[in-house]
Amino acid sequence: MSLLKNAEILAWGVPLSFVVLGALLFLVRLVRLRRRIPPDPEALVLGAVSESLQDRGRLAASLGELRTVHERILEVLPFGLLWVDQRNRVSALNAEGRRLLGVQPGVVGLEASFVLEPFPWLLEGLTRPSGDVWRHEGGSHIWRLRRIEAPDQVGALLQFEDVTEAEVEARRLALRERFADLGEMTAGVAHQLKNGLAVLKVQGQLLARQGHADAASALLEETEGLERLVQRFLQWARPLEPRCQDMDLAEVARLALDEVRRRPLSMGRRLECLGEGRALADPMLLQQALVNLLENACQATPSGGRILVRVATGRLEILDEGPGLGEETLARMLKPFESGRPEGTGLGLPLALKWVNAQGADLRFERLPVGGTQVTVVW
Repeated sequence: MSLLKNAEILAWGVPLSFVVLGALLFLVRLVRLRRRIPPDPEALVLGAVSESLQDRGRLAASLGELRTVHERILEVLPFGLLWVDQRNRVSALNAEGRRLLGVQPGVVGLEASFVLEPFPWLLEGLTRPSGDVWRHEGGSHIWRLRRIEAPDQVGALLQFEDVTEAEVEARRLALRERFADLGEMTAGVAHQLKNGLAVLKVQGQLLARQGHADAASALLEETEGLERLVQRFLQWARPLEPRCQDMDLAEVARLALDEVRRRPLSMGRRLECLGEGRALADPMLLQQALVNLLENACQATPSGGRILVRVATGRLEILDEGPGLGEETLARMLKPFESGRPEGTGLGLPLALKWVNAQGADLRFERLPVGGTQVTVVW
């Protein structure tokens, strides 16, 4: 019985194993056939295009982010940056550049020659060799410019900044240091002269009492002139302690004009004051500075001419009708003890500058196109 059962199992098992083996062989052949079938070209192209579009999308997003970063960097730069492309169009002008030039963002894309017509010094800078650094003085501004190196296909990049205040402050500091050194030397010399003049004055008075009136008069007159000179020297050497307060500038100007009108050098000249304004100033120092400036204006203006003081808030202007100060003349007049007049001490303008600076203001000189000089005290 068991033999019969085993024979039956064997009879069914052998064909089943063949069936399983055949199925496996069929599957193997099917896989091999599929591998031999070439892929669909259209499907390959579509897949490649899809992948390329995805890459381009990611690249565009990265470029957009990079452009945003660059634009933000440009907008926070502390100097003006101008980019003019090969077609001579303004491709970029950052926020500081627009502020310095007083233009709107809409200038980007316009012809550079049109946008920069009011600024010929910028147009000239675009033609300079790359790497050049230079200064330009125009009107009341001093500009520092640099042509930035860039590939030819990019166009021209120009950096520019207004360094007026920085240079004025540097000059002011240099003058203060020089004034301090000269003041120490002058104080010593003035005190020695003062002692000697006191002796000469006593001798002149003795001569007058002894009946030598002519000799005494000449000696005393010369002594008094030298005493006034020594007093100017001492004014120069004296340390300043300004007491600034809110001042009516027109009132101070009128007081200075009244003082100058009493002096012979103002004869035949009209001295006028226009406008109103206030500023934080020391009344004594400001009046003394204005007197010195008005004296220079009277000396420059011919008889029959006018000296005008214009007043505004934080600003005083003195306009004369003289020939106008050249740069060399002005530089010489601002140097202590250098005068263009034989009877001058060379301290009029330097003292005015010292007194004005001590109050936190600045002194500016401008030669007027119609003739004459405008001196401005500005806070």
